[in-house]
Order: sequence, then structure tokens, then C-alpha cells
Amino acid sequence: MEDKYYPALYRAADSASIMAQSRHLSYIRSYSYLLTVAAGLGVYGINNKTSAIGAALLIIGSIFISITMVLRKDEDTWYRARAVAESVKTSAWRFMMRGEPYTDVPSIEIVKSQLRVRLRSILNEHKDLCQELGGKVSEEEQITAYMCDIRSKDLSERKLFYRQYRIDEQRSWYARKSAYNMRHSNIWFSILVGCQAIAVILVTMRIAYPECKFWPTEIFIVSAGFILTWIQVKRFRELASAYGLTAHEIGVIRGELEEIKSESHFAQFVTDSESAFSREHTQWQARKDVV
Repeated sequence: MEDKYYPALYRAADSASIMAQSRHLSYIRSYSYLLTVAAGLGVYGINNKTSAIGAALLIIGSIFISITMVLRKDEDTWYRARAVAESVKTSAWRFMMRGEPYTDVPSIEIVKSQLRVRLRSILNEHKDLCQELGGKVSEEEQITAYMCDIRSKDLSERKLFYRQYRIDEQRSWYARKSAYNMRHSNIWFSILVGCQAIAVILVTMRIAYPECKFWPTEIFIVSAGFILTWIQVKRFRELASAYGLTAHEIGVIRGELEEIKSESHFAQFVTDSESAFSREHTQWQARKDVV
């Protein structure tokens, strides 16, 4: 389902999370690049005013980036905005599918009011993120006409819609991300081992050929440190495992949908399914907070 059909709060939080993630990873890359170049200057010697100024600027730049990272706390914004987005998304799907607590009532205005209360509660839990959730999107609808239209459909249509645009989309996303993270885990680990191996070779050659003054050993050592930091930040293997497990769990859930014959059964199914969808994110947030 397209983002424009979800509540405005979801779109704002989703955008804030993506932007914070991009900034955080850009800072890490820039910090590592500056230190790697500084190491390169150290290899070839700082023997004049120009190279000394260049090295000083590189180190000052890396210090500035590290201070900026601490002050901005983009990693925290990244995860917390994602938590807001996923909470709103789950509530929207429960509303559309008439799941708990938005089950059938005499007037749709009642469940609309319940959803507004839930959105207000999510906002109150994350008041300090409000500056990240502003912008033009905040002027748009929280309960879209499309959401109400889907809710008004009969049971068979809602079952089909939920399977296609929620269950299948989520399953495909987790499967793709699991494969992506496993592939990149192998790639970056190979590069890490390569840098370490080259550093060992250069150290050995320095012993064998002491007359040669320039050996770029430090460049590969610093690069290896950067790659290790990148692997830890991205957590490729941990995500590959978590996403793969969630994809299988969603596959099991999908099969249960065929057995549903009543509104009450479907309402409970949606409630259980949305809990399963949010479980992986909740556990990931908890692991991040512990770290």
C-alpha cells in the first residue's frame, strides 16, 4: 500500500527516520575517511608546512564530526522515529481491517475517535521528536479517506486486501532484506580480512626490506578499523537472521488466513498478525537500547 494512504504521522515519522539514518551513516563514513587520509599523510611524512596544516585540518574535521554525532543523536532519532512510524502503521491496519480495538461499532466516528486517541498517545510518548516530525505533511489527514474505504469493504475483500498488501508485502520485504544483509555481511567481512592480510604482508615486507621508507601499513590498519565499525553499526548478520526468521513466521501466518470465516475470527487474526509484525521491531529496538 502506498505511503500516501497512511496517516500523516506515519509519513512524517518514516521520513524523519530515513533522514536521521542517512545523516548518522554519513557522519560515520566521513569520520572514517578523514582518519584514513590522515593516516596516509602520516605514512609519507609530515615534513613541511602544507602537509602539517593538511593533517591538522583532517584531525580537526574528524573531531568536529565526532562532537556533532554526540550532540545530534541521529542514531537515537533514527530508531525512535522508526518506532513511531511502525506503531502508527500497525494502528492503521487494525483500523482498516476492523481489528482490536477498532472492531465493528454502530458509527465509524467512534473508531475514528479511538484511532485519534491512539495517535495522540504515540505523539505524547515521543514529544521530544516533534521537531523532527514537522513540515508540510503535518497539515495532511491522519485518517485518510482510503483507510475508511478499505474498512467499509466486506470480509472477503478485506481478507484479500490484507493478504496482498500487508502479509505478502511484509514477507517479501523481510525476505529481501535478509538476503541483502547476509550478502553484504559476507562482502564486508571479506574486505576486512583482505585489509588485515595486506597489513600483515606489508609489516613482513618492511622487515625484509628495511631500506624502503614508505609502507602504507597504517592505511590498511585504519581501514580495517573503519570496516569493523561499519559492520557493527549495520549489524548485517544479526539483521539477516532476525529478518529471515520473521519472513518464515509471516509465511506461517499467511496459511492461517484461509481458515477464517467470521468477522470476530478475522479481527483476532489481524490483532495477532500485527503483534507478530511489530515483535521483530520491538525486539530490535530493545537490543539497540541495551547496546
